[in-house]
Amino acid sequence: MNLHCQKILLWFGIPLFLQAGQVGSISGFIVDASSKKPLVGVNVYLKNTSIGTATDDAGFYKIENIPVGQYQICVEMIGYEKPPVKYVKITANQNIALNFELNIQVIDFQETVTITATRGHNLITEVPSSVDVIKMEDLEVRNPQNLAEALQNLQGVYIKDYGGLGNTKTISLRGSSSEQVLVMLDGQRLNNPQTGQVDLALIETEGIERIEVVRGGNSALYGSDAVGGVINIITKSPHSGLSKEPITGSIKYTIGSFNSLSFENGATFNLPFGTLSGSYKLLESKGDFKYIDAYGNEQTRKNAGINSEDVYLKFNKPIGDSLFNRQLDITYKYYSSERGAPGTIEDLYKYAKNWDRANQYNLTFTGKVFNLFNDFRLQIYRHDSWNRYFNNEVAAYTDSRFTVSMDGAEVQMKTIVIPQASLTYGLGLRSDKMDNLQLETSHNRLSWYGFIVNESNFNLSSRLIRTIFLVPSLRFDQTSNYGSKFSPKLGTVFNFGKYWQTSLKFNIGTSYRAPTFNDLYWPADAWTQGNPNLKPESGWDYDCGLRFQFPILNGLYWESTYFQNQMKGLIIWKEKNGIWSPENVNKAMIRGIENSLSFKPFKKFLEISGNYTFLDARNKTNERTVFNKRLVYRPKNTANINLNCSFSVFTLSYQFSYTGLRYTTNDNTDYLPSYKTSDITLNYKPKTDSADLLLSLQIKNIFDKRYEIVKNMPIPGRELRLALKIGY
Repeated sequence: MNLHCQKILLWFGIPLFLQAGQVGSISGFIVDASSKKPLVGVNVYLKNTSIGTATDDAGFYKIENIPVGQYQICVEMIGYEKPPVKYVKITANQNIALNFELNIQVIDFQETVTITATRGHNLITEVPSSVDVIKMEDLEVRNPQNLAEALQNLQGVYIKDYGGLGNTKTISLRGSSSEQVLVMLDGQRLNNPQTGQVDLALIETEGIERIEVVRGGNSALYGSDAVGGVINIITKSPHSGLSKEPITGSIKYTIGSFNSLSFENGATFNLPFGTLSGSYKLLESKGDFKYIDAYGNEQTRKNAGINSEDVYLKFNKPIGDSLFNRQLDITYKYYSSERGAPGTIEDLYKYAKNWDRANQYNLTFTGKVFNLFNDFRLQIYRHDSWNRYFNNEVAAYTDSRFTVSMDGAEVQMKTIVIPQASLTYGLGLRSDKMDNLQLETSHNRLSWYGFIVNESNFNLSSRLIRTIFLVPSLRFDQTSNYGSKFSPKLGTVFNFGKYWQTSLKFNIGTSYRAPTFNDLYWPADAWTQGNPNLKPESGWDYDCGLRFQFPILNGLYWESTYFQNQMKGLIIWKEKNGIWSPENVNKAMIRGIENSLSFKPFKKFLEISGNYTFLDARNKTNERTVFNKRLVYRPKNTANINLNCSFSVFTLSYQFSYTGLRYTTNDNTDYLPSYKTSDITLNYKPKTDSADLLLSLQIKNIFDKRYEIVKNMPIPGRELRLALKIGY
């Protein structure tokens, strides 16, 4: 088979089976350079391929079935230096013996890994999408109380905050609605099928290892709701052997303004049969705060408090030897809260309440199967929730109660086709159910799907272009209440330079959002009625961006991306013959530019980062009063600046945020003015032998700005938080 035929087959993802006698192998031992003891779990792989393995208990590794050719071998382990570059030439039926001695060194990772952008482990410079990764260390520095606070300073992000620590907080990415952003926990969908939204105020940051934010349409990978992007919350994954201590953990206590306090306790147990970790968080806040009303008078916002509990448990068990590195993870997460629901300042409710309870179960098995060319992943999950809203201060007495459940399973395989290409493919099944306990009605939705992603990389000898990554993907969804959807996408990355790295990224694809249970089945009354004939919102989007990584100022990073999204069949509620009902009538065109920059003028002392987003979100519905008007609650300009200073045992973090004018009516006759906020956090972390100590002082909204993000829903003024964390 000639080279041209191989490339044609590779583009369409057709596996090329290795011919007998055309492969070789590499084997050897890897030890610590000073002690000469074998190192277990060292990653050994061939650069720009998906071929590799890990050392066993004797420090031995062997990579078999390598196609003939010349390769660069990479050896990596956290806490050790990378050895000098070595090239090997593989010939048929030959084994090359290659040993390594590694020197101890704490590695400063400049490249960030993402798993959400392509459903596999890849460097950000190798994926077409624009990605941000918030690490556990970032969460510790900024001490966010919920997911909304953790995400609020990212490019392309707009948090729609209804005021107060416990009030609803939803997210928009690239001008999308909150229903058009898919939020996941370890790959498990969290979007409520009843409302389509995720209330970020209800998601605690305890137990989180990192948060990945992938911007742009991703229905080709994740199906419905991934129009503006995907947020994947990845929990901490304890592994046996990482700590010699049988028990490690921490206790954290935080007090703050508005009579707020939280208590957090986490622990990890290294057991003979696996590793168990868990955490518990209690959050209480009265929530009352001062605000300025429409007449310039100072008032007190009442009934905005919250009392919540969050429990997280995770069991991890390695299965088999280190060569195949199989893992079993079982996760359970419980959340319960009681929140005040004060409504707007025009119609203040003193006693209205929201109650929420949720259970999340997740079982994941990952590892190599058959041989080193196949990575397998099986996930089985359940998410059930209960919600109650009570309000006896309105003419229509309200006491609504709903239960919602999501059950699903997904199997995924990543197969190496040839050294320069791999296929990720899988099937999934999900069942959604909503019960209206007040009306004693029930609705179900059953869906199944299949997906395939081809990751191809081409190494060029050209001095201009170093590598090209090509990532076509396709997904098919079949759903009981709105039929089938095909979602294709194509992404490419061109990498230039070695030390002065430049990446040119491009994506184009389709995406859609499914109608919610409320849209389809809202119970008929004298004013409203659902529409079971609704179709999904659909559209296509593309983006093109440049990412620079330059070895100046201790690592200069700059990324700029232009994006455009055109949607049709948007679901809105319209009045007809006195009855309000949803219809697929609206159209929208959203475009903009995202820019981000980071550098370190003084290494280990000062890091500066910032971002700016220009957004032009237009209503393209063919109605005179709204055509070409700006979409509501989509700011044209947003900007964020972050400064992190480190000196000895102190760390000072400063965040500045600017949000421009936002229209609040479809005809753009009313708006909310722009606002600026500043937050500061001072951390004290002394070096001790007995325990890890962290003392944190945080001031949010330093200059006590009074503003609204949602009309008639004021935001609290200056807020102080003092936290003490002790690790053991």
